[in-house]
Amino acid sequence: MTVLTMAKGLENLAHVLVNPSKKATLKEAMPTKEWRSTVNAAEYARQVSEVFVLPETCLKIKEIIDSHVSDIDEIAELIQFDPVLSSRLLKLANSALYSFPQQVDSVEKAVLLLGENQVYNLVVAYGAAEAFGSIDSGLIDLEVFWEQSIYCALIAKFLGTALDVRPQEPLYLAGLLHNLGELVVLSVEPDKLIAANQLHKGETPWQRQRHVLGFTYTQCTVELMRCWQLPDSLSRPLRFISNDDASKGTVTQRILHVAAALACAVTKPNQFQLDELINQDVRHALNITDDQLTEAKEFAFVAGVAIMAVFNEAAVTTL
Repeated sequence: MTVLTMAKGLENLAHVLVNPSKKATLKEAMPTKEWRSTVNAAEYARQVSEVFVLPETCLKIKEIIDSHVSDIDEIAELIQFDPVLSSRLLKLANSALYSFPQQVDSVEKAVLLLGENQVYNLVVAYGAAEAFGSIDSGLIDLEVFWEQSIYCALIAKFLGTALDVRPQEPLYLAGLLHNLGELVVLSVEPDKLIAANQLHKGETPWQRQRHVLGFTYTQCTVELMRCWQLPDSLSRPLRFISNDDASKGTVTQRILHVAAALACAVTKPNQFQLDELINQDVRHALNITDDQLTEAKEFAFVAGVAIMAVFNEAAVTTL
């Protein structure tokens, strides 16, 4: 909700208080619970957005690609100015994920072979990992965090292909970044993070997050993406990822819900069972079979191992 809409809501509230004879009720004039949650999530994101920023190289490359008049040579030249990004790009291009017939020995060749879309995903993912590279990980297992994020991305990509979702949909990158809000909460209010991660029996992670914070980690991720000026096409698929509201979403949004639920169940098997996390209405609407879920999980295991081996520092990359 925009500032203008917020102001209108407060104006309505004031109008009711000073004009009790009007038909509008106090309940109608008050900001909704959804609005309050968004504001809270936005405030969390705003507090960290000036500390955890995307690297300059990432911003420049993103700007070139977003312009839709990108030049492969220009992108390669910018990547070469960042030794870490160059190294990761070459490792990815030479990994078992692609199995190119010849060794990729230059950034220019890697950019050409991988393509603009995959380079874009790598740059944004790399930027996000670098932005949170200095975070205090004493209260969170960052290896499990990135493992879960990678599995979500890979499962979403697999299911998107199986269900013939348009390749332009940012399933992989949205899945990879969906839980960055957890790192935001860790940075702003660590005590809240501890409370939000202490689940009660029969409670999903999303329900617990809403109970403690008033919003989910993914809602906070969406707000952080806005602060980073990432395209709305990337954040939009995340808006219905939780169990409670997933049935309202598009096919892409529903796939991300299934992927997030399965990734959570896979990486934390002692805490969660898939049936407890997944919205069955969503699964039935997508007509996802048990075999497809098993295949998606196996694909995530195999590809995830390769990805985390290539990018051990932050365990972030792209397919």
